[in-house]
Amino acid sequence: MTELFAVGLLAGLAAGMSTVAAISVKWAVFVTGPLSASVVQFVLAMMAAMFLGVIVYFAVGGSAGLAAGLWVASGLMSASVMLVFAGFLREARFQAAVEGSGVPRARGTAFVTSVIGLVLANEFLMGWSFSLVTHSLPVSFGPGDRQVLAVVTGAVVSRWFVFPMAFEMVLTLGFFLPRFPPLMRRLLVLQPAIMLCSPPTLPGVPWLVAATIGASGLMAWAVVWLLSASVRGVEISAPAGQYLVVLFVSFALMAGGLYVWVELSNADLFALSLIVQMVAFLGAAIGPDRFGPPASPGIERPRTASGGPVAEGP
Repeated sequence: MTELFAVGLLAGLAAGMSTVAAISVKWAVFVTGPLSASVVQFVLAMMAAMFLGVIVYFAVGGSAGLAAGLWVASGLMSASVMLVFAGFLREARFQAAVEGSGVPRARGTAFVTSVIGLVLANEFLMGWSFSLVTHSLPVSFGPGDRQVLAVVTGAVVSRWFVFPMAFEMVLTLGFFLPRFPPLMRRLLVLQPAIMLCSPPTLPGVPWLVAATIGASGLMAWAVVWLLSASVRGVEISAPAGQYLVVLFVSFALMAGGLYVWVELSNADLFALSLIVQMVAFLGAAIGPDRFGPPASPGIERPRTASGGPVAEGP
């Protein structure tokens, strides 16, 4: 009963943290200047500091570990406030220099990269810290690079990374899915479903078989659907094409990772595929408008010479 209560409590915390991360991604899409951009970074950095404090507590142990964890968490939280202060100064400088022309939007590559990195860091640290609470990962890295990789992989393929990440993806899609064209909508909806089909996250043969079949089936469906769409002449924009390349690279890594994990009990390649998928998904979610306008049912679509409608999506 105690273990079940602990798992339920952690699941609630994971859902809450994933909700905050999804809302932060939503804010990242609508930032209007350096100040609002820094607020997004501050929220994500604060969450990461909390999880890092938990890890330090388990690494040190006892009352000394509790004190060290609190110092690390509070110190990093205090340092992250400087992000907001720096954003405030940059925005004030822009306003003083431009005089009424407006503050430029802070949606550059550096900002997008920082948001993606912080979201992934949060999910990784949550997976690691919650796995420490449930004693499914070692506290310290130990000697050798292999032990470091084992801990990193264990945190990524844990249920405390995969399931909250899938939940966060669903919430993010709820915010932005209507802003994507039909092609991207179908591909984006696939990703949380494929994320859930992660055999290393739960023990037991039934989950292994069901997740493997589910992941393989979804990836195969995506390939067949895209081939049929290309035959019908569906136009794919350059950003959508880049997204497809990264997505199919992650599919290849996941398929290979599933095989390596089943045959060699090594989940490193599978963990890499999850990270690549998340980078692709978050990169798309933060810039939905660059993939083209969504289909408008009230606007008549162009027609071919024979009088039929031009196919815009499956």
